[in-house]
Amino acid sequence: MPDKITPKNHTVIPNAMSEDVDISESEDEMDKIQNTLKNQLVMNDNSSSSESSDAEKKLQQDTSKSKSKSKSKSKSKKKKRIYWIKKPFVSPTSTFIGGLPPPPPINYERDPIDYFYSMFGKKSYGILKDQSNPYSVQVNPNRPVNNSETEIHQFIEILIMTGMYSFPQQRFYWTTSTLVQSIASTMSRNRFLQIKKYLHVVDNTNQPNQNDPDYDRASKIRPLLNIVKENFRKISKEENLCVDEQIIPFKGKSIMKQHMPNKPNRWGYKMFLLTGGASGICYDFIFYTGKTNESKHGLCTDIVLKLSATVLRMMNFKLYFDNYFTTIRLQVELNKLGIYAIGTVRTNRLSDLVMKDVKTLEEED
Repeated sequence: MPDKITPKNHTVIPNAMSEDVDISESEDEMDKIQNTLKNQLVMNDNSSSSESSDAEKKLQQDTSKSKSKSKSKSKSKKKKRIYWIKKPFVSPTSTFIGGLPPPPPINYERDPIDYFYSMFGKKSYGILKDQSNPYSVQVNPNRPVNNSETEIHQFIEILIMTGMYSFPQQRFYWTTSTLVQSIASTMSRNRFLQIKKYLHVVDNTNQPNQNDPDYDRASKIRPLLNIVKENFRKISKEENLCVDEQIIPFKGKSIMKQHMPNKPNRWGYKMFLLTGGASGICYDFIFYTGKTNESKHGLCTDIVLKLSATVLRMMNFKLYFDNYFTTIRLQVELNKLGIYAIGTVRTNRLSDLVMKDVKTLEEED
């Protein structure tokens, strides 16, 4: 008879090698193999445990580093404490050094239109004419508006007149029952509405990207605003100045429209103005288009400093504003420029200062 075939079992050893083991081998050989396997398993366990301990140590080191970094950041971001000192107030020397320009000659007399040109600027008429005509062609090539500079002058004059009469609708100035002869004789109603429809300041074919972070929401009227702004800045300033907000009434749809319930006109475009305390003349303005990321000292402080850019330094000008603008940083920056500032305050803007409550102050008065 042929020899009996002894079965063999294929065993895999955890060192990435395979070995054929004969079941018929002696128990000693089997014990040796089992011991070898056990030793290798123990070695693997030890290596894994050592690796895990190393990983734990590394994790602890990383966490300690991150904690130290967070502590250092918290220390750097820690608000500086302000220490207030009570001492007698010593009035500084605040004599105004600057002065107003000399008055015009006695026989010199300007017409009202000259004052208007000094603010609105004659250049503005050319911009309106040059940009309105191409826009009308873009909208309807078959019916261009063909504005002339004379018609733009007449159009602006009619707008000023309509602001004086304040009819509910513009067509009433040409209606028989409410006819205003000075307006109706200057321009027909249809021509006035046609010029108004196509009135433009910039070229629509060359518009900035609205996704740009520096996008100007008022870009469509910015050239006109810049002309008026520069003309206001040329006026000599008086000693006492004021910074405040103003609303240009507007009830239409606009992303720039603001709501201020405490103003006479609650809805409209917001303007920040630098004006004369006695004369009320506007010396500078900022047309508010919304919040921006460019803030150095905060919105209120930055606005006052921008409006004060054309105020002469070290001339002892006096600048007045309300508690919306008053901050410690603003007072410090204006003091560096030699501009005296007076304003009411809010208690939450004076950190580390214990103030008397309203009731106590009223009793003292």
